[in-house]
Amino acid sequence: MKISMSSLIVSLLLAGSAATAATPLQLIAARSSDLVPSRLQATTPARSAIADLDRQPVSMSWALDAKQALDARPVPFTRQSREYWIDASADQLQQGFALSTSANGALIRLSPHADNAQVIDASTLLFRANGRLYTASDAVRSAADQDALRAAGMDVPSGSVVVKLADTLGSGRIELIAPDAAGSYLVHVFEPASKIVMSLQAERDTVLAGDRVRIVTAIEGATLDRVEGLLSAPDGSSQDVSFLRQGNGSYAALVRPDPAHAGGFGLWEVHAFGNASNRGLSVPRDARTAFAVSVASARLSGSIERAPGIAKDPALKLVIGVEAATASRYQLAGTLYGSRSDGSLAPLAIAHSAAWLEAGTAAITLTFDGQSLGNSLLRAPYEIRDLRLINQADMSLVERRERAARID
Repeated sequence: MKISMSSLIVSLLLAGSAATAATPLQLIAARSSDLVPSRLQATTPARSAIADLDRQPVSMSWALDAKQALDARPVPFTRQSREYWIDASADQLQQGFALSTSANGALIRLSPHADNAQVIDASTLLFRANGRLYTASDAVRSAADQDALRAAGMDVPSGSVVVKLADTLGSGRIELIAPDAAGSYLVHVFEPASKIVMSLQAERDTVLAGDRVRIVTAIEGATLDRVEGLLSAPDGSSQDVSFLRQGNGSYAALVRPDPAHAGGFGLWEVHAFGNASNRGLSVPRDARTAFAVSVASARLSGSIERAPGIAKDPALKLVIGVEAATASRYQLAGTLYGSRSDGSLAPLAIAHSAAWLEAGTAAITLTFDGQSLGNSLLRAPYEIRDLRLINQADMSLVERRERAARID
Protein backbone atom coordinates (compact mmCIF):
# COMPACT_ATOMS: atom_id res chain seq x y z
CA MET A 1 0.00 0.00 0.00
CA LYS A 2 1.42 3.34 -1.04
CA ILE A 3 1.02 6.48 1.06
CA SER A 4 1.69 9.80 -0.60
CA MET A 5 4.05 12.25 1.06
CA SER A 6 1.29 14.87 1.26
CA SER A 7 -1.06 12.44 3.06
CA LEU A 8 1.69 11.57 5.55
CA ILE A 9 2.33 15.23 6.32
CA VAL A 10 -1.39 15.90 6.85
CA SER A 11 -1.67 12.87 9.15
CA LEU A 12 1.28 14.03 11.23
CA LEU A 13 -0.13 17.53 11.50
CA LEU A 14 -3.50 16.21 12.63
CA ALA A 15 -1.87 13.92 15.18
CA GLY A 16 0.22 16.77 16.49
CA SER A 17 -2.76 19.08 16.86
CA ALA A 18 -4.72 16.41 18.72
CA ALA A 19 -1.82 15.86 21.12
CA THR A 20 -1.60 19.51 22.00
CA ALA A 21 -5.32 20.24 22.34
CA ALA A 22 -6.64 21.51 25.65
CA THR A 23 -8.20 18.83 27.84
CA PRO A 24 -11.57 19.77 29.35
CA LEU A 25 -12.03 18.86 33.02
CA GLN A 26 -14.92 19.09 35.45
CA LEU A 27 -15.19 20.83 38.78
CA ILE A 28 -16.04 18.40 41.56
CA ALA A 29 -19.47 19.10 43.06
CA ALA A 30 -19.28 21.58 45.93
CA ARG A 31 -19.56 20.37 49.52
CA SER A 32 -21.67 21.97 52.23
CA SER A 33 -18.51 23.23 53.91
CA ASP A 34 -17.33 24.99 50.71
CA LEU A 35 -17.75 28.71 50.17
CA VAL A 36 -19.59 29.09 46.85
CA PRO A 37 -21.46 32.26 45.80
CA SER A 38 -25.02 31.65 44.65
CA ARG A 39 -25.12 35.11 43.09
CA LEU A 40 -22.64 37.84 42.24
CA GLN A 41 -22.58 41.24 43.92
CA ALA A 42 -21.02 44.24 42.24
CA THR A 43 -18.98 46.54 44.49
CA THR A 44 -18.63 50.27 43.99
CA PRO A 45 -15.20 51.76 43.21
CA ALA A 46 -15.34 53.78 46.42
CA ARG A 47 -15.38 50.55 48.44
CA SER A 48 -12.74 48.70 46.45
CA ALA A 49 -9.10 49.78 46.46
CA ILE A 50 -8.60 48.95 42.78
CA ALA A 51 -6.80 52.11 41.65
CA ASP A 52 -3.39 51.00 42.90
CA LEU A 53 -3.63 47.35 41.84
CA ASP A 54 -1.01 45.98 39.44
CA ARG A 55 -2.43 45.02 36.06
CA GLN A 56 0.38 42.59 35.16
CA PRO A 57 -0.36 38.86 35.56
CA VAL A 58 1.86 36.86 37.89
CA SER A 59 2.20 33.16 38.65
CA MET A 60 4.29 31.13 41.10
CA SER A 61 4.45 27.63 42.50
CA TRP A 62 6.61 25.57 44.80
CA ALA A 63 6.96 21.96 45.90
CA LEU A 64 5.47 20.56 49.10
CA ASP A 65 6.64 17.78 51.40
CA ALA A 66 4.47 14.77 50.65
CA LYS A 67 4.59 13.84 54.34
CA GLN A 68 3.19 17.21 55.36
CA ALA A 69 -0.30 16.96 56.83
CA LEU A 70 -2.60 19.50 55.21
CA ASP A 71 -6.29 20.17 55.77
CA ALA A 72 -8.07 21.47 52.69
CA ARG A 73 -11.25 21.99 54.71
CA PRO A 74 -11.40 25.30 56.63
CA VAL A 75 -11.34 24.74 60.39
CA PRO A 76 -13.21 27.45 62.33
CA PHE A 77 -11.34 29.00 65.23
CA THR A 78 -12.72 28.38 68.74
CA ARG A 79 -12.04 31.05 71.34
CA GLN A 80 -11.80 29.92 74.96
CA SER A 81 -12.30 32.39 77.79
CA ARG A 82 -11.61 32.46 81.52
CA GLU A 83 -12.27 36.19 81.73
CA TYR A 84 -14.82 38.98 81.71
CA TRP A 85 -15.01 42.76 81.38
CA ILE A 86 -17.24 45.15 83.32
CA ASP A 87 -17.57 48.93 83.63
CA ALA A 88 -17.25 50.57 87.04
CA SER A 89 -17.82 54.14 88.19
CA ALA A 90 -15.70 56.02 90.70
CA ASP A 91 -18.48 55.80 93.31
CA GLN A 92 -18.72 52.02 92.91
CA LEU A 93 -14.97 51.57 93.24
CA GLN A 94 -14.72 53.86 96.26
CA GLN A 95 -17.50 51.99 98.08
CA GLY A 96 -16.49 48.50 96.99
CA PHE A 97 -17.08 46.97 93.56
CA ALA A 98 -18.23 43.33 93.71
CA LEU A 99 -16.37 40.80 91.57
CA SER A 100 -16.91 37.06 91.23
CA THR A 101 -13.94 34.70 91.01
CA SER A 102 -13.88 30.92 90.77
CA ALA A 103 -10.19 30.22 91.44
CA ASN A 104 -7.24 31.63 93.35
CA GLY A 105 -4.75 33.94 91.67
CA ALA A 106 -7.09 36.07 89.56
CA LEU A 107 -5.59 38.92 87.53
CA ILE A 108 -7.49 42.21 87.75
CA ARG A 109 -6.83 45.08 85.39
CA LEU A 110 -8.13 48.61 85.91
CA SER A 111 -8.10 50.84 82.82
CA PRO A 112 -9.41 54.43 82.85
CA HIS A 113 -11.86 55.19 80.06
CA ALA A 114 -10.68 57.56 77.34
CA ASP A 115 -12.02 60.69 79.05
CA ASN A 116 -10.46 59.78 82.39
CA ALA A 117 -6.90 60.81 83.24
CA GLN A 118 -6.94 59.49 86.83
CA VAL A 119 -4.33 56.76 87.25
CA ILE A 120 -4.77 54.44 90.22
CA ASP A 121 -1.77 53.41 92.28
CA ALA A 122 -1.94 49.65 92.87
CA SER A 123 -0.55 50.06 96.40
CA THR A 124 -3.65 52.03 97.45
CA LEU A 125 -6.12 49.28 96.51
CA LEU A 126 -8.13 47.49 99.18
CA PHE A 127 -10.04 44.19 99.01
CA ARG A 128 -12.91 42.84 101.06
CA ALA A 129 -13.43 39.07 101.19
CA ASN A 130 -14.85 36.62 103.73
CA GLY A 131 -15.87 39.51 105.98
CA ARG A 132 -12.34 40.87 106.21
CA LEU A 133 -10.64 43.94 104.73
CA TYR A 134 -7.25 43.36 103.10
CA THR A 135 -4.67 45.95 102.14
CA ALA A 136 -2.75 45.65 98.86
CA SER A 137 0.33 44.40 100.74
CA ASP A 138 -1.69 41.42 101.99
CA ALA A 139 -3.95 40.78 98.99
CA VAL A 140 -1.70 41.46 95.98
CA ARG A 141 1.04 39.05 94.96
CA SER A 142 2.37 41.25 92.15
CA ALA A 143 1.44 44.40 90.23
CA ALA A 144 2.37 46.07 86.95
CA ASP A 145 1.68 49.55 85.62
CA GLN A 146 1.17 50.80 82.07
CA ASP A 147 4.88 51.03 81.26
CA ALA A 148 5.64 47.50 82.47
CA LEU A 149 2.65 46.06 80.61
CA ARG A 150 3.59 47.74 77.33
CA ALA A 151 7.21 46.67 77.73
CA ALA A 152 5.89 43.11 77.97
CA GLY A 153 4.08 43.56 74.65
CA MET A 154 0.55 44.23 75.93
CA ASP A 155 -1.41 46.93 74.11
CA VAL A 156 -3.21 48.44 77.10
CA PRO A 157 -4.96 51.82 77.47
CA SER A 158 -3.07 54.66 79.13
CA GLY A 159 -3.19 54.54 82.92
CA SER A 160 -3.82 50.79 83.13
CA VAL A 161 -2.70 48.80 86.15
CA VAL A 162 -2.81 45.02 86.70
CA VAL A 163 -2.70 43.17 90.01
CA LYS A 164 -2.42 39.44 90.65
CA LEU A 165 -4.32 38.41 93.76
CA ALA A 166 -2.58 36.39 96.45
CA ASP A 167 -3.93 32.94 97.26
CA THR A 168 -4.65 34.10 100.82
CA LEU A 169 -7.57 36.09 99.44
CA GLY A 170 -9.19 32.93 98.12
CA SER A 171 -11.99 32.99 95.56
CA GLY A 172 -15.70 33.66 95.38
CA ARG A 173 -17.17 37.13 95.99
CA ILE A 174 -14.46 39.77 96.30
CA GLU A 175 -14.97 43.51 96.61
CA LEU A 176 -12.42 45.76 94.91
CA ILE A 177 -11.96 49.15 96.60
CA ALA A 178 -10.10 52.03 94.98
CA PRO A 179 -10.27 55.06 97.35
CA ASP A 180 -8.60 57.38 94.80
CA ALA A 181 -10.84 56.44 91.85
CA ALA A 182 -12.21 59.29 89.73
CA GLY A 183 -14.28 59.02 86.58
CA SER A 184 -15.09 55.62 85.06
CA TYR A 185 -12.99 52.52 84.47
CA LEU A 186 -13.02 49.23 82.60
CA VAL A 187 -12.37 46.32 84.96
CA HIS A 188 -10.96 43.14 83.39
CA VAL A 189 -10.90 39.93 85.42
CA PHE A 190 -8.84 37.00 84.10
CA GLU A 191 -8.67 33.68 85.98
CA PRO A 192 -5.87 31.54 84.54
CA ALA A 193 -6.51 28.72 87.04
CA SER A 194 -10.30 28.62 86.63
CA LYS A 195 -12.07 25.48 85.48
CA ILE A 196 -15.02 27.52 84.22
CA VAL A 197 -14.20 28.00 80.54
CA MET A 198 -16.45 29.63 77.97
CA SER A 199 -15.99 28.74 74.29
CA LEU A 200 -17.20 30.74 71.30
CA GLN A 201 -17.08 29.74 67.65
CA ALA A 202 -18.32 31.05 64.34
CA GLU A 203 -18.95 27.88 62.33
CA ARG A 204 -17.41 29.49 59.21
CA ASP A 205 -14.24 31.54 59.00
CA THR A 206 -15.69 33.42 56.02
CA VAL A 207 -19.28 34.24 55.09
CA LEU A 208 -20.56 35.93 51.94
CA ALA A 209 -22.46 39.20 52.36
CA GLY A 210 -26.17 38.46 52.61
CA ASP A 211 -25.64 34.93 53.96
CA ARG A 212 -26.01 33.81 57.55
CA VAL A 213 -23.46 32.28 59.90
CA ARG A 214 -24.10 30.13 62.97
CA ILE A 215 -22.44 31.20 66.21
CA VAL A 216 -22.16 28.70 69.07
CA THR A 217 -21.10 29.25 72.67
CA ALA A 218 -20.80 26.73 75.50
CA ILE A 219 -19.33 26.45 79.00
CA GLU A 220 -17.17 23.89 80.81
CA GLY A 221 -17.18 23.46 84.58
CA ALA A 222 -20.53 25.19 85.14
CA THR A 223 -23.99 25.84 83.74
CA LEU A 224 -24.50 28.69 81.32
CA ASP A 225 -27.52 30.64 82.59
CA ARG A 226 -27.85 33.28 79.91
CA VAL A 227 -25.95 34.64 76.90
CA GLU A 228 -26.20 37.94 75.06
CA GLY A 229 -24.16 39.05 72.11
CA LEU A 230 -23.05 41.80 69.80
CA LEU A 231 -21.66 41.68 66.26
CA SER A 232 -19.34 44.53 65.24
CA ALA A 233 -18.25 45.39 61.69
CA PRO A 234 -14.80 46.81 60.87
CA ASP A 235 -16.37 50.22 60.18
CA GLY A 236 -17.68 50.42 63.76
CA SER A 237 -21.32 49.57 63.13
CA SER A 238 -22.89 46.89 65.33
CA GLN A 239 -25.97 44.70 65.62
CA ASP A 240 -27.42 42.60 68.42
CA VAL A 241 -26.98 38.84 68.43
CA SER A 242 -29.78 36.73 69.96
CA PHE A 243 -28.65 33.40 71.40
CA LEU A 244 -31.06 30.52 72.05
CA ARG A 245 -30.42 27.70 74.48
CA GLN A 246 -29.86 24.31 72.82
CA GLY A 247 -30.76 20.87 74.12
CA ASN A 248 -27.16 20.14 75.17
CA GLY A 249 -26.91 23.31 77.27
CA SER A 250 -25.00 25.35 74.71
CA TYR A 251 -26.35 28.51 73.08
CA ALA A 252 -26.53 29.22 69.36
CA ALA A 253 -27.36 32.19 67.16
CA LEU A 254 -27.97 32.47 63.42
CA VAL A 255 -26.63 35.84 62.33
CA ARG A 256 -26.85 37.69 59.02
CA PRO A 257 -24.15 40.39 58.96
CA ASP A 258 -25.59 43.61 57.60
CA PRO A 259 -24.57 43.65 53.88
CA ALA A 260 -24.50 47.47 53.94
CA HIS A 261 -21.30 47.29 55.98
CA ALA A 262 -19.61 44.45 54.07
CA GLY A 263 -16.55 44.94 51.91
CA GLY A 264 -13.22 46.46 52.78
CA PHE A 265 -10.43 45.31 55.06
CA GLY A 266 -10.87 43.93 58.57
CA LEU A 267 -12.71 41.15 60.38
CA TRP A 268 -16.14 41.18 61.97
CA GLU A 269 -16.08 40.47 65.71
CA VAL A 270 -18.64 38.57 67.76
CA HIS A 271 -18.75 39.38 71.47
CA ALA A 272 -20.72 36.99 73.68
CA PHE A 273 -21.22 37.57 77.37
CA GLY A 274 -23.17 35.67 79.98
CA ASN A 275 -23.25 34.19 83.48
CA ALA A 276 -22.09 30.74 84.50
CA SER A 277 -23.27 29.17 87.76
CA ASN A 278 -21.63 26.43 89.79
CA ARG A 279 -22.61 25.38 93.33
CA GLY A 280 -24.28 28.67 94.13
CA LEU A 281 -21.51 30.81 92.63
CA SER A 282 -22.35 32.97 89.61
CA VAL A 283 -19.34 33.98 87.50
CA PRO A 284 -19.49 36.22 84.41
CA ARG A 285 -17.73 35.13 81.27
CA ASP A 286 -17.03 37.07 78.05
CA ALA A 287 -15.59 35.73 74.82
CA ARG A 288 -14.75 37.25 71.46
CA THR A 289 -14.07 35.68 68.10
CA ALA A 290 -13.92 36.95 64.54
CA PHE A 291 -14.73 35.97 60.97
CA ALA A 292 -14.55 37.57 57.54
CA VAL A 293 -17.46 38.87 55.47
CA SER A 294 -16.76 38.96 51.73
CA VAL A 295 -18.66 40.54 48.87
CA ALA A 296 -19.10 37.94 46.13
CA SER A 297 -17.61 40.11 43.38
CA ALA A 298 -16.57 37.01 41.39
CA ARG A 299 -16.93 33.25 41.30
CA LEU A 300 -15.67 30.23 39.38
CA SER A 301 -17.60 29.95 36.13
CA GLY A 302 -17.43 26.16 36.12
CA SER A 303 -15.04 25.73 33.19
CA ILE A 304 -11.61 24.22 33.74
CA GLU A 305 -9.16 22.92 31.12
CA ARG A 306 -5.71 21.42 31.14
CA ALA A 307 -3.65 23.55 28.77
CA PRO A 308 -1.55 21.83 26.08
CA GLY A 309 1.87 20.80 27.31
CA ILE A 310 5.24 21.66 25.80
CA ALA A 311 7.79 18.89 25.36
CA LYS A 312 10.59 20.66 27.20
CA ASP A 313 8.28 22.04 29.90
CA PRO A 314 6.30 19.39 31.80
CA ALA A 315 4.46 22.04 33.86
CA LEU A 316 0.80 21.42 34.64
CA LYS A 317 -1.29 24.41 33.52
CA LEU A 318 -4.96 24.68 34.38
CA VAL A 319 -7.08 27.33 32.70
CA ILE A 320 -9.84 28.08 35.19
CA GLY A 321 -12.85 30.16 34.22
CA VAL A 322 -13.85 33.10 36.43
CA GLU A 323 -17.04 35.17 36.23
CA ALA A 324 -16.57 38.68 37.66
CA ALA A 325 -19.22 41.25 38.52
CA THR A 326 -16.60 43.89 39.31
CA ALA A 327 -13.37 44.63 37.47
CA SER A 328 -10.45 43.92 39.79
CA ARG A 329 -7.28 41.89 40.22
CA TYR A 330 -8.20 38.34 41.19
CA GLN A 331 -6.02 35.59 42.60
CA LEU A 332 -6.35 31.82 42.36
CA ALA A 333 -4.54 29.54 44.80
CA GLY A 334 -4.65 25.76 44.85
CA THR A 335 -2.83 22.71 46.15
CA LEU A 336 -1.93 19.84 43.83
CA TYR A 337 -2.12 16.32 45.25
CA GLY A 338 -0.47 13.40 43.49
CA SER A 339 -0.90 9.64 43.79
CA ARG A 340 1.46 7.34 45.67
CA SER A 341 2.16 3.85 44.38
CA ASP A 342 -0.66 2.51 46.58
CA GLY A 343 -3.15 4.98 45.08
CA SER A 344 -3.40 7.27 48.11
CA LEU A 345 -3.05 11.02 47.58
CA ALA A 346 -0.40 13.27 49.09
CA PRO A 347 0.50 16.99 48.73
CA LEU A 348 2.79 17.68 45.78
CA ALA A 349 2.85 21.43 45.10
CA ILE A 350 1.04 24.69 45.64
CA ALA A 351 0.43 27.39 43.04
CA HIS A 352 -0.77 31.00 43.02
CA SER A 353 -1.76 33.07 40.00
CA ALA A 354 -3.19 36.58 39.79
CA ALA A 355 -4.49 38.64 36.89
CA TRP A 356 -6.58 41.70 36.19
CA LEU A 357 -10.08 40.78 35.02
CA GLU A 358 -12.74 43.06 33.62
CA ALA A 359 -16.37 42.46 34.51
CA GLY A 360 -17.62 39.45 32.60
CA THR A 361 -16.25 35.96 32.01
CA ALA A 362 -12.52 35.31 31.65
CA ALA A 363 -9.93 32.84 32.93
CA ILE A 364 -6.86 32.62 35.13
CA THR A 365 -4.15 30.03 34.47
CA LEU A 366 -2.94 28.17 37.53
CA THR A 367 0.53 26.75 36.81
CA PHE A 368 2.36 24.03 38.74
CA ASP A 369 5.99 24.14 37.65
CA GLY A 370 7.57 21.20 35.87
CA GLN A 371 10.50 20.90 38.26
CA SER A 372 8.21 20.22 41.22
CA LEU A 373 6.34 17.59 39.25
CA GLY A 374 9.49 16.02 37.82
CA ASN A 375 11.29 15.76 41.17
CA SER A 376 8.34 14.20 42.96
CA LEU A 377 7.65 10.49 43.32
CA LEU A 378 3.94 11.31 43.10
CA ARG A 379 2.23 10.79 39.78
CA ALA A 380 -1.17 11.07 38.09
CA PRO A 381 -4.01 10.87 38.75
CA TYR A 382 -3.77 14.29 40.41
CA GLU A 383 -6.32 16.27 42.35
CA ILE A 384 -6.65 19.99 43.01
CA ARG A 385 -7.66 20.77 46.57
CA ASP A 386 -8.20 23.91 48.63
CA LEU A 387 -8.88 26.00 45.53
CA ARG A 388 -9.41 29.64 46.50
CA LEU A 389 -10.55 32.68 44.55
CA ILE A 390 -9.52 35.99 46.13
CA ASN A 391 -10.29 39.60 45.24
CA GLN A 392 -6.99 41.41 45.79
CA ALA A 393 -8.73 44.80 46.09
CA ASP A 394 -9.46 43.92 49.72
CA MET A 395 -7.90 40.41 49.90
CA SER A 396 -11.36 38.94 50.46
CA LEU A 397 -12.00 35.26 49.89
CA VAL A 398 -14.94 34.96 47.48
CA GLU A 399 -14.90 31.22 46.74
CA ARG A 400 -13.21 28.20 48.30
CA ARG A 401 -13.51 24.51 47.44
CA GLU A 402 -12.05 21.67 49.47
CA ARG A 403 -11.88 19.41 46.41
CA ALA A 404 -11.90 21.13 43.02
CA ALA A 405 -10.88 18.82 40.15
CA ARG A 406 -9.38 15.43 39.32
CA ILE A 407 -6.74 15.16 36.60
CA ASP A 408 -6.06 11.71 35.16
